[in-house]
Amino acid sequence: MEFINNLLHNCEETSLNIVKSKETSLSVPAWLKMKFHIAFCKCCRNFGKQNKAMDKALQNQFHGNISMKETKASDELKNRIKENLQKM
Repeated sequence: MEFINNLLHNCEETSLNIVKSKETSLSVPAWLKMKFHIAFCKCCRNFGKQNKAMDKALQNQFHGNISMKETKASDELKNRIKENLQKM
């Protein structure tokens, strides 16, 4: 039984590794355990899909809505900065 416990993660460990794998690379044994668990656990497979969808939605929300107009300073702001620099 210990062999099976070493081979499989529980759902809590697997969900943690799913989230961790988005930010950093997992060790090979941890990655294999995660993949093996996902192959047999529908709940963790769904969690992985939902997590991926949420990451994509958040990325689009915070990075996709920035237009070029919003990233450039107005001429008025540029002039005020120049004036303040000249006063120094």
